[in-house]
Amino acid sequence: MSVFLERNHLFLRNPRGGVEDIEAMVSAGFGAIFCNVGDFPASDWEFIRERAAQHSVVCGPWLRTAVGGQGAFDPERLNNLIAIADLWNAPFIVNSESELKDTGADLTSYIAEVCGFEDWALSMEPWPFATVDWRPIKVPVLPQVFGLRWSQEAEAVREEWYRVRVRCVVSTFGSYGVSNPDWYDRLTPYGVYTADDIGQLYASWSDKGDRIACKESGFKPPTGGAVTQIGFQDGIKAGVNLMRDLSPSGTLLKKEGGKWQDISVLASVPLDQWKPWDKLQRTLQILKDDHDNG
Repeated sequence: MSVFLERNHLFLRNPRGGVEDIEAMVSAGFGAIFCNVGDFPASDWEFIRERAAQHSVVCGPWLRTAVGGQGAFDPERLNNLIAIADLWNAPFIVNSESELKDTGADLTSYIAEVCGFEDWALSMEPWPFATVDWRPIKVPVLPQVFGLRWSQEAEAVREEWYRVRVRCVVSTFGSYGVSNPDWYDRLTPYGVYTADDIGQLYASWSDKGDRIACKESGFKPPTGGAVTQIGFQDGIKAGVNLMRDLSPSGTLLKKEGGKWQDISVLASVPLDQWKPWDKLQRTLQILKDDHDNG
């Protein structure tokens, strides 16, 4: 099971932000911490990681995937996050927000594919964008329930993420500014952004009970029997690449070393500019994924 469903967690913004008291975090019920490797190099977090290991606390990286922290989606930042997580042998948090707007399934599919079957979660604004297809995200989503207004809408936020076909929702509560821990229901599992802003008063952010974070899809085969999984041997990429060989003008991809580029290189290209074979591959992949994931 994912660490995001088993342990409450804290976001750490600055390695020198007064976040060294791991023992106090543990005493307050936080069993995982995530370090900001977007604004600070991974090496700056070594002391925190050592302290976390001493107390059996999971310690992974997180970062924002936008250029400069607020621009367009940057695949290199995502690759860097995954590389650090691999180096640390740890779960990680992908923080993607406005850079996902108006991208349909393009970026959610890309992120899901690149992150693969690792233990990771997606941190996003509280309300899912209507112009994004969230179905490719099969891992927990961590909506940013920050401040008094969103604390009052926390249950509606959860239900909206379920409605757009996200299965597991784990709220992140904001601790910065004038935030009050009593605004939030604080039912395990949940996260807090950030430990830096709590002022080491971790006990005031401890849990008040438990909740079930994941909702079943409700899908049942019409016959009551099992659904045959298509699995990885779907032939989609190979089949569409044969079509590209027959009609290269129908794709934006190029051949490199005798092989067609992966379709993920089109992540930053608007969908209406894709060529027919590229759109077909995307459509077939979505249909296959939806079938296998119910």
